[in-house]
Amino acid sequence: MTSLGRDRKKELDDLLGDIDSGPLWGGFTGELAKLQLANKIEDALGFAEPKGDPGHIAGKARDYANASSYVSTVHGDVKAVARAGLPAVWVGEAGSKASDVTDAAAYSADQMAEKFAKAGRELQMLSTGIQDAKGSHSRGMDALHAARGYLGDNPAFASDDEAAKAKAAAQEGVRMLRTAVERAEDAGERAARELDKLTSEARAGKLDSDHLSAADRITLADAAAHGGDRDANEILTANDLRRSGTRLDEMSESDRKAFDGMLDGAKSPEERAYLMKALASGYDLDHIQDFRDQIHPHGDDPAWLQQHLTPIASRPEDSKAYGNQDADVSFGPQRWEQEGPTCVAMSTVTAHAATDPLYALELTTGGHPGDPEYDNPAAFEERMRDEETRVYDVRDDKDQEGMTDDESEEIADDEIGEHTGSDYENRELDDSGDREDALPEIRDSVNAGRPVPVSVRGEDSGHQMMIIGQEGDRLQIYNPWGFTTWVSEDDFINGNMAGASDDRLPTPTSVRLPE
Repeated sequence: MTSLGRDRKKELDDLLGDIDSGPLWGGFTGELAKLQLANKIEDALGFAEPKGDPGHIAGKARDYANASSYVSTVHGDVKAVARAGLPAVWVGEAGSKASDVTDAAAYSADQMAEKFAKAGRELQMLSTGIQDAKGSHSRGMDALHAARGYLGDNPAFASDDEAAKAKAAAQEGVRMLRTAVERAEDAGERAARELDKLTSEARAGKLDSDHLSAADRITLADAAAHGGDRDANEILTANDLRRSGTRLDEMSESDRKAFDGMLDGAKSPEERAYLMKALASGYDLDHIQDFRDQIHPHGDDPAWLQQHLTPIASRPEDSKAYGNQDADVSFGPQRWEQEGPTCVAMSTVTAHAATDPLYALELTTGGHPGDPEYDNPAAFEERMRDEETRVYDVRDDKDQEGMTDDESEEIADDEIGEHTGSDYENRELDDSGDREDALPEIRDSVNAGRPVPVSVRGEDSGHQMMIIGQEGDRLQIYNPWGFTTWVSEDDFINGNMAGASDDRLPTPTSVRLPE
């Protein structure tokens, strides 16, 4: 519930409490009680109806449903072209093959139809929710008007029986107003959450560059890491798309020509997307060229690219059930997991690798991709431990065990924000209201591709994890014990994130939010 919703609900709770606790009738005190009741009824009658026009929203829902039907037809047409067979020609400045473009266009049309349909359903649910809220509010007002009628023109002289009827009707009326607030808040919060998520998934338009064609934008935006559902493993996050387009437009003509040559020579849409991700991460052309030379021999091997450049990828067998901790994050058999009291450092190292493909490649290969002496799980672990120690040693007090939230903010800026263009700021979460208020910013951050460090505590200890995704009313968590899992937003709000860690560490106490 929003802070405004909580304020409105509290106002009604206080009003109901005053009505419930009013003194019994009888004598002079009874006359005052009846006057007090009349005043409370007037206060309740002044309570505003939930905002929103259900009819207008329902009309928008129908518009989205119609758009979904139209795009579904387009998807079928594009798919038919793709199946007809196309020559291996090149189109666009990013060197996208015609077959890649039609495949991406068909996929984009399918996704667009699905998302338009979902937007229509969400808007219809919002319309229904607001209509129900207004209905509850109207019934509450009817009860309150009846309560005022029982008291008559001179409430102090109403009979005890009529005053009792007025009190019962007023209680029922205020409860209905409270229900109206809850229904409107629930409907509005769900719509905001789901529509914001759909907005974040409208991807190709975020790659806004004068130097890329529409075909280029589609193929780059839809390129996905190997191993799972395409829409859960896009290589370029929304933030990557925006930053890479901006940086491409800022390049000198000679640098852009050289970068275009790298894109043209890429062996797959995935290789091109990783080059764009390197650009988004802030690297200059020389560093990107070195990176391209290292990954190009494997550019047509999606599994190799994912394993070496995208440490956290969703797989079909990964469960999204609460508390399931079987989704390992690993390089071969070696998990990306902490060793010692280094949860802050290790979660930051992994998040750095997830946002910066050059850093990921250095950790997994030591700069020697394909060389079995360097490119192996044991060598990776040694390099990972070195990085874990390097980041952990940022501590002011080297004898201190663990890291503070301020130190977490510092290394988030240096290790993650440096490559996502973000400045992290610590926010304390003292209660459920603070956690609920932080949720919209958390969703926006992770949906854009900016991980959010979260501290959890129990009675005797603390731990840091990373919020890395959101779907529906659930948050995806990377735990530096070496796995990802899911918790509900209600669990987060109510301080029950034990499913992402264990029973010793249930309560979120702070987050670092990127600005």
